[in-house]
Amino acid sequence: MGGGPTSPCEHELKSVLTPDLLSFLVSLRLPYAIDARINFSNLGHDIFLVDTVGGPSESRVLPVLIALSKIGLDRMPDLTTYLPPPADPSYPEQSLGLQLLLDQYTRVLLQGIDRCWTVGCFDKLSRRLAATWLALPPDQRPDSWRRWQAAGAGLDYWLGTRLWFGGPWVHSESRSNQDIALAFTDETRRAIEATSGQVDPNRARREEILSDVVGLPREYRKGPPQGGDVTREMFAWWITMLMDIHKPIIDKFGRYPQVEELCKQEAGDGKKGVAADFERGAVDEFEKDAVDEYEKEVADEC
Repeated sequence: MGGGPTSPCEHELKSVLTPDLLSFLVSLRLPYAIDARINFSNLGHDIFLVDTVGGPSESRVLPVLIALSKIGLDRMPDLTTYLPPPADPSYPEQSLGLQLLLDQYTRVLLQGIDRCWTVGCFDKLSRRLAATWLALPPDQRPDSWRRWQAAGAGLDYWLGTRLWFGGPWVHSESRSNQDIALAFTDETRRAIEATSGQVDPNRARREEILSDVVGLPREYRKGPPQGGDVTREMFAWWITMLMDIHKPIIDKFGRYPQVEELCKQEAGDGKKGVAADFERGAVDEFEKDAVDEYEKEVADEC
């Protein structure tokens, strides 16, 4: 990756990117015993309606993100060296912690102009990591239901892990990665269907969901199912639909227009940060048209 000399910031990174931190990040995002029955109304609430992880994690996560940003993408060490070997029993949890750090905690903690670091740097690292575990033999993959089940985890907990393991593919602006996301999410759906004996009712709306370019903001605003009658299956059908409904945006525009436009506008206003060096350059006419069209469709939907 770049071939340059080792960055002195790697020593800083090693002091803060620790196994204890990665376990801590998993425990914040999934605060349950691995064999517990999960209240999915509460889980959805704590993920989508309130921030339960930003405050407790900030003092430990920001030093890692700062160290990574100092190293830079071209001299970044192989972050899998911070994980145990794939055959190690702790590999699934540790992989999940690192994936959460790069894909989720960045989205919680980095706001305003700093969101551009998520798009321009940490998302790339997140996908590099995801590509390494996706390429492993099935019995070594950290997202495998069989592997979590063998470790004593219940299907409830595994469903939570799949949400976070799928994030890097869903957040990608690559159409081929969106195809990976679609297959990954369907694997989750099929496992829940096979165990519960139920069929996801959203299968009947497949064509509609995969062509709805304004479905993501609409469903996100509506939020997850809430109430005392929410079952694991109800949450699973909703979350897999939410994951799938990212794809129509990338299919149509080739990017998430509003996030990228934010970075370009902030850079144009003379604000400092990663946006000043943003790799994709100035906003071109295609992007202006895409943003205008997307915002119009969202406004019409509202």
